[in-house]
Amino acid sequence: MKKINYLLILFVSIAVISCESYTEDLNTNPNEFSSAPPELIIGQAQLGWMHLATSNGARYAGIFMNQFSGEDRQYNVVNQYSTTAGDYDDLWENAYVSGIAQAKLTEKLALANGNAKLAGIAQICEAAIYGEMTTLFGDIPFTEAIDPDNTSTPKYDAQADVLSGVQTILDNAITNVSNAPGSLYGGNRLSTGTTWAKIAYSLKARYYLIAKDYTKALANAKKGISDSAGSLMTQHTSSSDTENLYFQFTVDERDGYLGATNSHLVKLLNGTTARAITTPGDSDRYAHYFNPIAGTDNIILNVTNTGYFAETAPMNMISYEEVKLIEAEAANRIGDGSDVTAFNAVRTHLAAEYNASFPLTASASGSTALLTEILEEKYITLIGELQPFHDVRRTNNMLNIPPKTGTTIPQRFIYPQIEIDANPNTPSPLPTLFDKTPINN
Repeated sequence: MKKINYLLILFVSIAVISCESYTEDLNTNPNEFSSAPPELIIGQAQLGWMHLATSNGARYAGIFMNQFSGEDRQYNVVNQYSTTAGDYDDLWENAYVSGIAQAKLTEKLALANGNAKLAGIAQICEAAIYGEMTTLFGDIPFTEAIDPDNTSTPKYDAQADVLSGVQTILDNAITNVSNAPGSLYGGNRLSTGTTWAKIAYSLKARYYLIAKDYTKALANAKKGISDSAGSLMTQHTSSSDTENLYFQFTVDERDGYLGATNSHLVKLLNGTTARAITTPGDSDRYAHYFNPIAGTDNIILNVTNTGYFAETAPMNMISYEEVKLIEAEAANRIGDGSDVTAFNAVRTHLAAEYNASFPLTASASGSTALLTEILEEKYITLIGELQPFHDVRRTNNMLNIPPKTGTTIPQRFIYPQIEIDANPNTPSPLPTLFDKTPINN
């Protein structure tokens, strides 16, 4: 990463995030700008997290694991598992410059002002971005990242060490946020009905699961989001640059590039491919997710006003469903009898959400059959998110999701060209799209 000071980072981040108008009160004349309070900078950090979780990276992941299909131009190439280092430049820069740097700056200024709760919220954002980046790329800059006073070419830390460091950041965040409600400093970007501490515990469960520490994943999931109102979700409006990012891409920017024609997810929901549990409610879920184009075989994302990807539809940053399915999987793997209860809680929730039939499991606690049901439900329920892509790779494709081409689903994102060009510490030889990350070897 290039040597860059925090003030310049702040200006860059405000310019590069496509949905910058979410950030409240940033209406000061930039020609008179000399500093910004951390209460405003936190908005940019959260936008960086939102961008990573629901923008181009999530779309690529959805294509790679066969939830979606790339159907035109560059996305048709992605559908064939062909990407270049330059395709990941924006994702990398947004994560580090617009996300992590802003979180670190917020934390520094908040602590200087005696605002521990704001510092903790910034730490949660920082930890989540680091957690996603290392899960996607493997080894990444961590201990020397965003430290322009000391290095312009940060070293790469081992993936396992980064995941361990993420847990430390989240532990510090839990101490700092205390009992702060999730609405604190969420602005008009994020919403939740739970506390920041429960969100942090939920993220701890996520990254322990990714690290395959199932005992700790279970313990933290039980401290995390405990009902659907607690899901941490993005907020969107119909104003320009504040719409749902899937809607922005498929309607405003690249109509026809991304769809779901012949995807594995479509086949699971329409009954072409049998599910682990026959689920009548899937027809309602299918209609919520997708829209068949009359007179063709094409299927697009449902961006109508009532669709899952509607203009103002929220997206999950971390949800009740994810946390309960983490609890179910972790319990199943370590022989804890709560796996059935946790899984059935999600099925009951879905039945209420869709007002349709989602039968409970008949599989035994601790069984491979139940584990398959849990992973399949997560693959379907967390549509458009990064987590199912992590699961597919972590479990060596236990669900037997068919690759788009060849015999293997991509195992990582590849390092961006901007990093290859600027940082001699970028791993060499460069891993390919099909090289597993260290924790999955």
